[in-house]
Amino acid sequence: MKHRSTTKKGDALELIIRDLLQTEIEADRFYLKKEQCKFYWKKGYFSKDRGSEIIFDVAIEVYLPGAEKYSHLVLIECKNYKDHVPVSDAEEFFSKVQQVAAANCKMIIASTAPFQHGAVEYARSKGIGLLRYFEPGSHKWELHRSSSATAHSSAAEQAETIASALTREDFASQAFDMYMQSPSRATNSLWDFFEDVLFGDTLPPALIRRITNPRSRLKSQVPFLTMENLERTAMKALSTIGYSGGEVNLDVLCSHEALRTGLVVETGVLSSPNAIAFPVLGRIQFEPPTIQVYAVEPMHRGRDRFTLAHELAHHLLDHGRFLIRESCDDGDFDLRRSIGSTGNDVARLELQANLLAASLLMPRAFVTSDFHQMLRTLEISDRGYGPLYVDDQPCNLQNFDAVVGHLMQRYGVSRSAAQIRLESMGLLHDARRRSGPQSIQSILAATAH
Repeated sequence: MKHRSTTKKGDALELIIRDLLQTEIEADRFYLKKEQCKFYWKKGYFSKDRGSEIIFDVAIEVYLPGAEKYSHLVLIECKNYKDHVPVSDAEEFFSKVQQVAAANCKMIIASTAPFQHGAVEYARSKGIGLLRYFEPGSHKWELHRSSSATAHSSAAEQAETIASALTREDFASQAFDMYMQSPSRATNSLWDFFEDVLFGDTLPPALIRRITNPRSRLKSQVPFLTMENLERTAMKALSTIGYSGGEVNLDVLCSHEALRTGLVVETGVLSSPNAIAFPVLGRIQFEPPTIQVYAVEPMHRGRDRFTLAHELAHHLLDHGRFLIRESCDDGDFDLRRSIGSTGNDVARLELQANLLAASLLMPRAFVTSDFHQMLRTLEISDRGYGPLYVDDQPCNLQNFDAVVGHLMQRYGVSRSAAQIRLESMGLLHDARRRSGPQSIQSILAATAH
């Protein structure tokens, strides 16, 4: 027997879905123009077979310009189960929809639980959209606005991840609140999902353009910041503590921010064994502003300093405009990671935090001076590949280790932090053979779009 949640819990999911969609539409940043659709909760539509109305959880009526009757109807059924949503539920929903509006009616099943594989296949064959919702309280990144509402089409390699999210009970989402299957693709993008579900090839493109927003409305809510912007932010912060070179005293910077904003910083925090499924190095919440750096074995001072600088960067950049809270692990410090699992907004926030953290720990002017002094000491000359070139040759590896090791010691940073900083400043050309790296410069260029 299916274990259904209480009516109260079911209604809560319906309200979440309704309010999420309604918020996007009222802000006119949804796929449909706000004046072309109407939202309803628990609305009934007449069934000739029953001789009475069938109540649907959420309904969206879509109107062509000037029309008094809707041209398309989107009906959404919400499932707040403990177990998988069975194929019989999808069949029952399809049957109910056929009774009230077979023509131009679009169907979506939203659930907090995974779907049985049979339900997924049945939905695909009948053109039913599937949406699995994850409460943001369990995410690494909790945003003020739905991460799926700002997402673009998922990369092809994410299709397998989305399929797992739809069917696996143990799947844990790190950033996206919605994983969806439209009649034609798997996606994390709410815009693309509704684009597929609603029209497909049923309306001429000219008519679709009259009732939908231009795709330019689907844009990141996080503004792009140049490297120069981030460098200025770092130097402004460091000037307040009288920085003059060498290892940055982060404790003094934290004390200054405590006086300025009430920021609370806790270090050496013990992790809760029941917290989340991935190891946490640091965390920030913005109301009230609190940073925590966790005690993680084995202890690594350079890693802990970068963790604190990373969270401080979120604070200094006022990322509380977009984030409610954030936590980070080792993988979040890699600029080469794919953005597919996090979405554009989160990827931009994390990149900005990493680059500002590097700028705080290794201020450009001071690092540049120390770097070139080290090159002169080692008699390393630029042979046309950049000031410091490293490949797999022993002599170049030795020079690389000497320069990076010196900067690690002088600035109290890890090897990876020093390397990323040198690359982002254009001082290091890394040509070592490894699987699929993307240059730091190309990453910076890509985030401008």
